[in-house]
Amino acid sequence: MSELNGGNEAGQVWVRVCNLSQIPTDKAKGFAVNGVRLVITRCGDNANVLQGSCSHLLFPLANSKVDNCELTCALHHSKFAVSDGSVIDWSIYPPLVGQALAALRQRKALRSYKTRVTNGEVFISWPGAGIESVRVSFN
Repeated sequence: MSELNGGNEAGQVWVRVCNLSQIPTDKAKGFAVNGVRLVITRCGDNANVLQGSCSHLLFPLANSKVDNCELTCALHHSKFAVSDGSVIDWSIYPPLVGQALAALRQRKALRSYKTRVTNGEVFISWPGAGIESVRVSFN
């Protein structure tokens, strides 16, 4: 169930995701908002929401390792900062060559979402006209 907690930018609502205590400290937890796959991570008393698939080869990031506020893709081991999705270490796999495959070599940050923790509850800013139009579900 989702709930609104305060105002936000026009066209955005704050949606309750879960309690901070429900987020593991060592791995990304998969969930969806209106069918969009995301992951939530915990770093100390902060929670961060990132896109649910690795920007390298779109491998799902749910259950990927989180250590020292870094998320590591379980498939090719690219590493990202959980605070903003920026690339820390980019995978060299698969070892491909050729102009058409050069795009796989480009470092691409994960999309991050505005998140806040209030009284132990985690909220995400999500586009919508009202809270009733936003649904959160866990995998």
